[in-house]
Amino acid sequence: MSVIKADIANVQTIVDAMARGPVVLPTETLYALAVPISNKSGYDAVYKLKNIKMQTASPIGFYGLRDMEKYCVMDEGAKNIVRKILPGPLTLILRSKMDAHWVVNERIAARISSSLLVREIVRKVGPITLVGANIRGFRSSSNLQEIIGQFGNKIDLYVNGGEISGIPSAIYDYTIKKMLRDGVITLKSIKEAERGIR
Repeated sequence: MSVIKADIANVQTIVDAMARGPVVLPTETLYALAVPISNKSGYDAVYKLKNIKMQTASPIGFYGLRDMEKYCVMDEGAKNIVRKILPGPLTLILRSKMDAHWVVNERIAARISSSLLVREIVRKVGPITLVGANIRGFRSSSNLQEIIGQFGNKIDLYVNGGEISGIPSAIYDYTIKKMLRDGVITLKSIKEAERGIR
């Protein structure tokens, strides 16, 4: 187990560790378990570590709109939301264009993190999981030491971004046009963005 700084200079070290399994990364909201979705054993390990079975859409980090369009069904309203609000603390639930191990209930919980470190990792390895770094029964945390206390040596690499916002991303289910979790980004701003007026 090792801990390194959340620094762009460490991107390759993080990418190399991801080839072996999930790492803990800071995002702009909370710490996340991250591994390329193309790595099926790594993807499965994320949920084994959390001790949960994914029953709703799986949270996945993308680089940008063009990246999302390859994987997600997106009409003009969805694209407007991405153009006007993302990157940022919003998770957008969309229908998937494909059937794959990272797709749950035909849906993807799409993120574009505003963390430059996260985006640089995604640029190098493709879409990654951005699943809350906590074990079932424990709260998500913005404090890395709490997370190390939960997972210990089960994670090879922890990336220390210090104390981060601690406010989870808002979750908007675009497939049913419903806010599932409030956050910094409001339903009003999402609706305005969807209509292209924000």
